Amino acid sequence: MDAAASVFGENGFEGARVAHIARRCGLTTGAVYSRWLTKQELFLAAIEHRASRGAERLSSRSDMSTLEKIAIMGSKLMESSDDEASNLLLEACVIARRDDSMSADVARSLEEEGAVIAGMVEEGKAAGEVDPALSTEAIVFACQSLSLGVRLAAAAAPRRGGQPSADDWNELMARFINSIGPRAGEADTTNG
Repeated sequence: MDAAASVFGENGFEGARVAHIARRCGLTTGAVYSRWLTKQELFLAAIEHRASRGAERLSSRSDMSTLEKIAIMGSKLMESSDDEASNLLLEACVIARRDDSMSADVARSLEEEGAVIAGMVEEGKAAGEVDPALSTEAIVFACQSLSLGVRLAAAAAPRRGGQPSADDWNELMARFINSIGPRAGEADTTNG
């Protein structure tokens, strides 16, 4: 799945070749096609593999608060270490817009990621870290919109300049994250 995500992210759906994916992971093309009948199925599997992976890893961390987890998700948006995954998601959104047959599958992948984020938000509400008056769906939508928007802007922005420094970005993310926390003066009733 990592090889497929990388090749699709590097070359786009149309430019990616199953033979190249197979070579990258040490398989034959036949072995790949024995598991996925079409390149489209492989592409969708790669999207699903990447869509919720980072959120799932963070959500399982019991040593961090919900707001810390969301802060890490926000700070990672500006890291360029996973360009292929960012490109894969952009490619998936573009294809979903053009191809109705893929639209539902891409939406399902985003829903799976959204469910993981929603679970974190609900845990945060139960722990008194997230304002229970805020809609979980709205928070999830804001997180995913920000993620997609940053990826789109990074893909379109000139490679030099056009992007904030890591410190400036993290300061903005901290303010966003603080805005979903409990309102000032509200007592935490969940912990006594």
